[in-house]
Amino acid sequence: MNREKSLKALGISFFLITLFAVIEFVGGILTNSLALLSDAGHMTTDALSLSIALISQILAVKVRNKRMTYGLYRLEVFAALINGVFLLGLVGYIIFEALKRFQNPEPVKEEMIYIAVAGLLVNLGVGYILLKHSEENINVKAALLHVATDTLGSVAAIIAGIAIIFWKFYLADPILSVAVALLILPSTYAVIKETVDVLLELAPSHISTEELERDIRNLPGVKDVHDLHVWSITPGTEVLTVHVVIEDTSICNDILKKVQEIAEKYGIRHTTVQLEKEGFACTESCPLLTEGHVKLHHHHHEH
Repeated sequence: MNREKSLKALGISFFLITLFAVIEFVGGILTNSLALLSDAGHMTTDALSLSIALISQILAVKVRNKRMTYGLYRLEVFAALINGVFLLGLVGYIIFEALKRFQNPEPVKEEMIYIAVAGLLVNLGVGYILLKHSEENINVKAALLHVATDTLGSVAAIIAGIAIIFWKFYLADPILSVAVALLILPSTYAVIKETVDVLLELAPSHISTEELERDIRNLPGVKDVHDLHVWSITPGTEVLTVHVVIEDTSICNDILKKVQEIAEKYGIRHTTVQLEKEGFACTESCPLLTEGHVKLHHHHHEH
């Protein structure tokens, strides 16, 4: 199952990142390197990110009952939002510390470069593990973003180490730290925006609700379409509900099948279609089944 594979990938990544975050933090203190401390901060945030992802993933996979009919997949979205906010805070911290060093440059020990190289190798390994599952799960995608920024941080620390070893240019340490912080801002914004869109139940940006409604409305036998809603339980798990007015109830199954096919064309895996006979006036509140009216539901799931 994809989510269980994602869970294993997150577990391995959590162990590797947590272990090296401690190593890099100690190394940053011993060598007085802001670039290493920044990278250690990235890794600490990654470790927290991955721990939240692990917990939410376990609950999402295992928990499902009569009240939680969709499971707890929204936890993935909450976790990804928290990760994005943490990363935004980390960017602010790095820039703040770097500004202080611009005013008072501090010497950095050359040994920092060895720790930075080791950090780069760890990040590349973890990044490879997460990349294979990043399209399946927004939490893995957010964790991959953290690791990608860590990789940039490690490269920056290596470059700073080279500048310090050969030219004693200690300002390279805060300069490259700020450069990395600014580079990760757009990606951080993208993760926060995507999670907020899901929590606000906005239609996914890749789905045009106007085109979707037009395609359904153009089906033979369909007289009208209303109350069309598209949202995401979690990115990649989109839901469609729609009321379709038909002129002949004998074609109910045909209409349901065709609406399902249209939904699948837009990447929607779960559809609920309410069919209404022509002449039925659905109120604004769309009440539950009323005697004498045709109201059918069709559910389609793919896991």
